[in-house]
Amino acid sequence: MTARTFGRRGMADPGPGAISTRRAALLGQDPAPPRERDEIGARRDAFLAAERARNPSPVQQQPTPVTSAEEIRAVLAGPAAIVYPPTDRSLNVAYALWFVLGLAGAHRLYLRRPLSGGLQAAVFFGCWGATLAQYYWAFAGLAVSCVWMMVDGFLIKTMHERSGRQ
Repeated sequence: MTARTFGRRGMADPGPGAISTRRAALLGQDPAPPRERDEIGARRDAFLAAERARNPSPVQQQPTPVTSAEEIRAVLAGPAAIVYPPTDRSLNVAYALWFVLGLAGAHRLYLRRPLSGGLQAAVFFGCWGATLAQYYWAFAGLAVSCVWMMVDGFLIKTMHERSGRQ
């Protein structure tokens, strides 16, 4: 191995007339004598053919066989379909809780979302208590609670589908 072949695995010493490709481009010279260029080109083509045979392109690769029934259903449904476990919660009860106690987050607590349900209850009761103590800026928090409740009216069906035990 010489300084010219350092880092080039499997290359023999190109001889005294050859220079690196980068240096040849800078000097405007031919990087290797014609005899060696043909040899290097043949070695490169053989290497590329071996690599393509070893690692076929994604188009040529065969899909992995699917074994379980759940995987078959997931493949047939497509990538966007996610199957959630069945739930034991009633959608009608969730809507009733949303209608009656929606500002306090009862519907979220019922649909197994304790963090967001607790946060919704804390915002509502905190702002309600602050307005009773004559901190009138807390009406903005009550407005946020009302908007959150209205948005939840559209999200209850999705929350119900995802409320199954895991």
